Amino acid sequence: MSPDVIVVGAGAIGTSIAYQLAKAGVKVTVVERGQLGGGATGASAGMIQINPDRTTPPALSTLEVESARLFPALATELLDRTGMDIGYRPAPLLHVALHDGEEPRLRSHRGWQAEHGVVVAWVDRTAALDLEPALNPDIRAALYYPDNHQVMPRDLARALARAAVDLGTVLREGAPVDRVLTDGDRVIGVAIGGEAVHTGEVVIANGAWASAWSDALHTPIPIRPVRGQMVALRTSRTALRNVVSSAEGYLLTKPDGSTYVGTTVEEAGYDARPTAAGIGRLLAMVPRLVPRLADATFESAWAGLRPATSDGLPLLGRLPGWHGVTIAAGHFRDGILLAPITGEVIADLLARRRPRLPLDAFDPSRFLVRAA
Repeated sequence: MSPDVIVVGAGAIGTSIAYQLAKAGVKVTVVERGQLGGGATGASAGMIQINPDRTTPPALSTLEVESARLFPALATELLDRTGMDIGYRPAPLLHVALHDGEEPRLRSHRGWQAEHGVVVAWVDRTAALDLEPALNPDIRAALYYPDNHQVMPRDLARALARAAVDLGTVLREGAPVDRVLTDGDRVIGVAIGGEAVHTGEVVIANGAWASAWSDALHTPIPIRPVRGQMVALRTSRTALRNVVSSAEGYLLTKPDGSTYVGTTVEEAGYDARPTAAGIGRLLAMVPRLVPRLADATFESAWAGLRPATSDGLPLLGRLPGWHGVTIAAGHFRDGILLAPITGEVIADLLARRRPRLPLDAFDPSRFLVRAA
């Protein structure tokens, strides 16, 4: 029996959409070229934080705040439905100034954020060391964000997928889409390994690979991959109490006890391999922020490809010029944070309900308008 909706991509975004549709009684098939959560989702640090600056579009800030608000209930709901813990935990952030010259910039940043409703405090060196004794004692001051959280990203995708499957969703891993099936100006399905799978709606949610649909649909999908490298360390010492960050990067201890070090931001095409230079920069940062981690054991290194757009906003909505195809991609570094709200608003669009938030700023047609 043909599904009502095919979701292409089984990361946090695709599985969130599938779960919300399945809850509404929609027959969904999720197709994933690799493994569940194996792309940008699995490479993410999983931080749930609201940290806008003057360059953050207001529409994006609104979307982030609403999505963060949804996480506690979603974590409980998934635990009740599946017994799976997504690792939703408090993860307060200390963003430190290591040098005198960084203090004025942080003070200005804090002032702007406080005016725009962000819960952030200025803490001096003594207070910062009280909050996080492992910090480099030479720090000058820090911004403290007490309300931030974190999740285990792949566990989030797995729990969303399990909940969706329990509600009737079909998950197909190792199933790359060979081509799009069309009838006039309507998308009617996809071909997977020569098998035609027909449907009423297709949702493009395959992150950095969404642009591969551009030629077949004669419509620009301007999403590009941006590589981010990460390192995991293991130490027998007490875990960090907070996420610790600076202009160089960040460190955070995950629920499994490992400490993540991130991240690079590199234009490297579709090369998702970690490099000596990238990992070297991350490791060099560690003792500058938390000296005691200099003797931590190296556990692993990896890289992911974030889906980026030229204006920093994801594409959420109907693909212009076509019927039966919707896109939810381009979340860049916010894919985990924005997964709950993306699932809800895309489910609303497909059900022809008014989404809880206006999506005009994320309309995929904005790039066609600029081109014209």
